Amino acid sequence: MTPTAIVIVLVSALAHAGWNLFGKKVSPTGAFFWYSTFWGAFLTLPVLLYYHRMLPELDAGIWWLVVATGFFQATYLSSLAAAYRHGELSVVYPLARSSPLIILLVGTLFLGTAEAITTAAVIGISLIVAGCIVLPMQRFRDFTLANYRNLATLFALLAAASTAGYSMVDDLATERMRALLAGLAQDAEVALVFVILQAWSALCWLSLGLWLQSEERRLLRELAANWRSTMAAGILILGTYALVVWAMAYADDVSYVVAFRQISIPMGVALGWYFLGEALHGPKVVGVLTILAGLLLVVLG
Repeated sequence: MTPTAIVIVLVSALAHAGWNLFGKKVSPTGAFFWYSTFWGAFLTLPVLLYYHRMLPELDAGIWWLVVATGFFQATYLSSLAAAYRHGELSVVYPLARSSPLIILLVGTLFLGTAEAITTAAVIGISLIVAGCIVLPMQRFRDFTLANYRNLATLFALLAAASTAGYSMVDDLATERMRALLAGLAQDAEVALVFVILQAWSALCWLSLGLWLQSEERRLLRELAANWRSTMAAGILILGTYALVVWAMAYADDVSYVVAFRQISIPMGVALGWYFLGEALHGPKVVGVLTILAGLLLVVLG
């Protein structure tokens, strides 16, 4: 990864951990993330109108990718909300963040980009995943599958699979967009426009989900008064991923960006401990240190 990509992802990681804290603390529901996505899409609509000249240049393939990434993003947010309702931020967040790495490593084999990933990076990614495996344990001797057979883990893994899905789709879509818009827009502008389109697509999918769930519709009415928190989360969510999509342009493989984004895991654990009073057990501390060692290898790789 280039120094530019590292700086961009560091800023993104801090913002990502921040909006996850918002979601866990305020209201871990689909309704909360619907409002957050709405604010992100609505507030950036003027930006989309400003760059409207790009839209006619996009082909049908890219528009289908926008539909697909919106679906994955909506599934990710809905699963994340469900996981937070059943588990701690300092456990759910690392599981949801680390698991996509394995999926993306397998994906690179099918996409033919595996040669771009170094041995050091593969070891680093393995350490990140290993560190996250021990995080749910309170004691090392408690290492059993029972610690993972729960709804929090199930929904965290579903969120992780969705992350891997939109990461691969977004990398493909923005690469095609940069080629189509060469000479019309800079990489940062392409990233921004794509993420705004993704937000509108995700909002449509989330709206469909809320329409099918009466309880979420009730929560939607209750959260209307809490617009400051949902707006803040929406700005962080959109800004976070705009930075990530931008960083993809500076990396040899999307797996590098997704791996280094895991720097937000120790940030999330720290936020859960400081703001939510979540305990720091021995395995949790060891898991975080293992993740940091893996991140170092990814950067050096």
